[in-house]
Amino acid sequence: MDLSRILTANIDGRTQNTRYRQSQFHRLQSTLVEHLAEIQDAIRADSGHTQQEIRAEVVLALQELRTHYTSLSLAKDLEIEYRIAQGKDNVDGWRGAGIVYIVPCVHTLFFSVISALTAALAAGNCIVLELPQTMLALPALLRRILPDALDHDTFAITAQRPDRSFLSKALMVVQTESDAPSGILSPATARTVAVVDRTGKVAEAAQALVAARFALGGRSPYAPDVVLVNEFVMKPFVESVIQHASKYLAGENGEARQGSGSSRRSVLLDSITKDRSARVLVSGSNWGIVEVQDRNSPLLQKKINEKVLLVHPVTSLDDAIDVNFNQTLAATYAFAAPASAKYLTQFIDADISWVNHVPAHMLVGPAIPRNTPYNAQTRYATAQFQRPRPQLIAASTPAQAAQTILDGANTVKSDILWRQAIAPLSSTNQRPGFKIGYFEQGIISGGLITLASVVATVSTLGYYTWVLVRARS
Repeated sequence: MDLSRILTANIDGRTQNTRYRQSQFHRLQSTLVEHLAEIQDAIRADSGHTQQEIRAEVVLALQELRTHYTSLSLAKDLEIEYRIAQGKDNVDGWRGAGIVYIVPCVHTLFFSVISALTAALAAGNCIVLELPQTMLALPALLRRILPDALDHDTFAITAQRPDRSFLSKALMVVQTESDAPSGILSPATARTVAVVDRTGKVAEAAQALVAARFALGGRSPYAPDVVLVNEFVMKPFVESVIQHASKYLAGENGEARQGSGSSRRSVLLDSITKDRSARVLVSGSNWGIVEVQDRNSPLLQKKINEKVLLVHPVTSLDDAIDVNFNQTLAATYAFAAPASAKYLTQFIDADISWVNHVPAHMLVGPAIPRNTPYNAQTRYATAQFQRPRPQLIAASTPAQAAQTILDGANTVKSDILWRQAIAPLSSTNQRPGFKIGYFEQGIISGGLITLASVVATVSTLGYYTWVLVRARS
């Protein structure tokens, strides 16, 4: 596809205009609402999701659109634009990244596309969306309706990835597994782990984790790939899991539901039945609850994309932390008392941790881009698609200090700055010996043990000496 129009539009900077972006949002929202019935039918045909799951995806996607639209303010943008003209610093000046290239994930594709597209649009960018030619209904529908909703010069859909010369000019947003060296990258293959401690509310944890694992076909990046359960509560947890699984899989959500993938036999379950490191506790045609018994089982390193919930016993909080994941996790769920949850989430390396709950909205869409701040309102923050462009008039304090010293004209101020630089740091207000560190604890413990041994030896020798002297006398 010829993307020269996108390059030209990026140069002329039309997407930086606030009114232009607002107009694009209105056109996009109107088009999506007009085709809502078709969008829902396409999602159902591709995924086999329930009506409630489809509605949740659509609502969350349109909420993303509305949130990014309401963040636009002409008055604020004009105030920022004219700060320099009014003699003020424009410290938080910004500009759109230019061209944003989006590679969406298949999981909840509608939300995944709209969340990234609207954030990039609000940030003032030209946008290219990659939608390969497939047999799926939703990509074909989006290829038909989105180009009519947005400016042809600033938005395009391509079925094939452009060459490197174009991509080098674009900010890539990749929601799938990728070897892209940079950009806004979601950890698509990173695992999500839950820990259920003996101090946690076991029944509530089971209900939340079953719902997370079996919702949306079990394909969410934030569905728990394994649940580490303290062995003291393993029995009640498994019983509660089986109870909630049977309820969740009944009716429209269950095996009676007809749709894409609903009656497909689980390949993972078939392989587990032949695996001596795990046993199936209960299962249906395409779902199951599995206990992994061997700590070295490859199942504990596997990303699960089916309605299969893996559980594995642990003996303590430290044992849960010591399970070797060999990667930074996408997320951790800690079901435990606050102090225990703090300990778990502090020492398990994960991009994000949730304590005593599973946020239902996070099951929809891609994983949060790695090494980016969490935004409670949107999957992507507008600032991720912008570049800082500060404009400054006033000299900063360090600049004034450097100028004073370099000029050498005012030796008094220069001497003051020198004395301030070499002055001692402020006190920590910690009393000497008030805190005992790890190594100090070891030294003290070792000293006490040695002292106890010496006292015991001297006492024994003294006793036998006294007995010997008394016997001779």
